[in-house]
Amino acid sequence: MKILRRKAVCEKLGGINDVTLWRITRDDPTFPVCIQINKRVVGWLEHEIDTWLGQKAAAARTASNNAVHP
Repeated sequence: MKILRRKAVCEKLGGINDVTLWRITRDDPTFPVCIQINKRVVGWLEHEIDTWLGQKAAAARTASNNAVHP
């Protein structure tokens, strides 16, 4: 089990910035909950981030396949 810190999560999500990560954690209830490592440090379980990304990719593919093309 590997814990990713904020910077690593941002990189894994395509190089997003801290504010975008904060918005995702605030607005997307399906995004994995962070783990409080100590008073000032949080991290996310890598396998939970990978699962979330897989679900987003699958949903995007499904939406693309169901789109009506003129």
